Amino acid sequence: MRPGRRIGTIYTKELIELLRDRRTLIAMIVVPIVLYPLLIIGSVHLLSIRGEEQKQSPIAIAVPGGDGNPAIADTRAFTEWAIEQTKATLEAELKKAEDRAAGDQAPPDARGRDEIAHELESVKQMSVDPVPDVRAAVANGSHRVGLEMRHDAPDKDSFEQLRVTPIYDRAEPASEAALHRVDTMLELIATQKQDRILAQLRIPRMVLEPVVINPENVASPKKIGGMVLGTIVPLVLVLMTITGAIYPAIDLTAGERERGTLETLIACPVPPVEVLTGKYLVVATVAMFGAALNLFSVGATLYFGGFTELLSQKGDTELPLGVLPIILLALIPFALLFSAVMVAVCSYARTFKEAQNYIMPVILAALIPGGIAALPGTELTHVNAVVPVMNMVLMARELLLGNYDWAAIALVLLSTTLYAGASVIIASRVFSTEAVVFADSVSIRAMFRRRHMVPAPAPSVSLVLLVTALLFPTWMFIQFGVQPGPGQSLVHTFAWTAAYMPIALVLVPLIIVAYFKVDVLKTFALRMARARFLLAGLLIGLSGWVLAHEIFVVQSRFIPVPQVLLETDTQLIDAFSAYSLIVPLLLISIVPALCEELMFRGFLFSGIRSSAGKWTTIIATACIFAVFHIMLIRFAITASLGVLLGYLRWQSRSLWPSILAHLLHNGVTIVLVFVPATSGALGIAESGPTDHMPVPLIAAACVMIVAGILLARRAEPAQPSVI
Repeated sequence: MRPGRRIGTIYTKELIELLRDRRTLIAMIVVPIVLYPLLIIGSVHLLSIRGEEQKQSPIAIAVPGGDGNPAIADTRAFTEWAIEQTKATLEAELKKAEDRAAGDQAPPDARGRDEIAHELESVKQMSVDPVPDVRAAVANGSHRVGLEMRHDAPDKDSFEQLRVTPIYDRAEPASEAALHRVDTMLELIATQKQDRILAQLRIPRMVLEPVVINPENVASPKKIGGMVLGTIVPLVLVLMTITGAIYPAIDLTAGERERGTLETLIACPVPPVEVLTGKYLVVATVAMFGAALNLFSVGATLYFGGFTELLSQKGDTELPLGVLPIILLALIPFALLFSAVMVAVCSYARTFKEAQNYIMPVILAALIPGGIAALPGTELTHVNAVVPVMNMVLMARELLLGNYDWAAIALVLLSTTLYAGASVIIASRVFSTEAVVFADSVSIRAMFRRRHMVPAPAPSVSLVLLVTALLFPTWMFIQFGVQPGPGQSLVHTFAWTAAYMPIALVLVPLIIVAYFKVDVLKTFALRMARARFLLAGLLIGLSGWVLAHEIFVVQSRFIPVPQVLLETDTQLIDAFSAYSLIVPLLLISIVPALCEELMFRGFLFSGIRSSAGKWTTIIATACIFAVFHIMLIRFAITASLGVLLGYLRWQSRSLWPSILAHLLHNGVTIVLVFVPATSGALGIAESGPTDHMPVPLIAAACVMIVAGILLARRAEPAQPSVI
């Protein structure tokens, strides 16, 4: 039986057994379909009822009383007069609104009948209650709100200011709601007094409002609706995707161990990796199905629960429910990531209960970045785009807002996919150890005991992909961390990049190789190459920059190029103007060529080559090489160069030809920028960054590249491995 059919058989078996369990069906189907409507509709309904009660419930306004002080009498009299005056004003305004509605001649800025009637009913529920101590009455909760006036307060009809102090309890929502109702009444009284005084003085009202400010909203209704959904829906979907993988991961690992069926499954004539793959695909399927159900439940609840009409009463809100399926597709790599994490973590547990204890730290670790992403002001920057969980929450929120930053979205999906690959590799290594099968010896340390490791001529593909996946976010953080700050030039970035490159891209892989007893010389292909391969590297290195430029020109015809990228040469000249040519050559050509080749055509190439064919190895390495350069707009250029370098590495079985080609490619580019005479000699001094090279130069470069490929066409024979 072929591996694909074996994995399919295991997948079908495990999925059927899992779906027979009532706990799985409850967690996966009943909870999202029943829980969301109850929680969302029920809570909103209760809040709306509570809000209406607070707006229309009777309010006894506490005022000072009991000692015969004239100021106290003024406060009580003023409050009673304010209530009656407000009633009369609103009743007159309501009568005018009804007349306007009957005549269909309402001004565009006139208030509607319902709004005025609602406000009138609120004032009718107000009364005055004298108390010995207003502040104590509000503080102990016997009254929601109170009013005080200064002892020297003048008559309400005088031109002097009335100093009224509302007393409320900020810790009580009911008290704040009462304060809002009283404030509305006092503002109406203040406006009436203003108008009366201005009329007596014969002063137009515009004197008080010389500048009229009318804010205008330019956000589309869908964007406003996306802002409403984006506050909670992305985090809920991400957390539900994570929790959807918990139960199947526990049941298919620790659950089988507890039932005693894991040993029987491992004893079958099926490689452990295929068993793990089948189980992992089941967990990922359940997680994605759970995410889809949660998404459907959220969308249906918002749509059929009346939230669209509720939010669109003013005509400025529309829920962007159409983008939810796009978010679901974006959640696929995220579901694959956490399915692998859950399988790996649960594989160490002896019992179902122990697995639950192991899962809790994972959930907490996911909540922290997810909660930070849900905070207002957190943006999908390049750094946040590579932080697990945070990047998915932010991306979902941006999609709901209608912000399609394709570079950031690609970075989120790419980094999440790399994390998922690393997690799958870790899970497969965990599941392939005897520590998983024999419950008494389960431990993380068992995976890393060197006495169990067999020396090998090259690292495994799982090891190099795991290290590469973990290095990717680290290198991203380094690149964003060394960007020039205020008063710094590009020299700062290149200098720190050149300092970190040997550590991240050379030292870390070297330590990994040494620890796992892998042959260092064969892994990094440090044997000297024959002269014809070095000559091939020389020809490709001297001419490859022309090919890169032409790819960039063709690409710019279809994809807009940022202005900053077009001004790169000018920025480099300005930054390195105070340095000799050797400095940019060292920082931009020599150090990157050595470190990147040791990492990508050395460590990574050897690992992938151990399990893949020629072109799979060359193309996969070239693509990962391009991804590490971060600038997605230059992906095609960098990947094309990576294919040529990988071809040299495969044919020569040595790293030196690709190092030479890489070094010359970068070096020629630097010389063309910093030595204008070179560009003049080649006839490209007046050419722009998006102009084609002269035809003779393109022809000469093509001849050199073809000659280099032909020189390296006959591969170096493989050397026998001696372990």
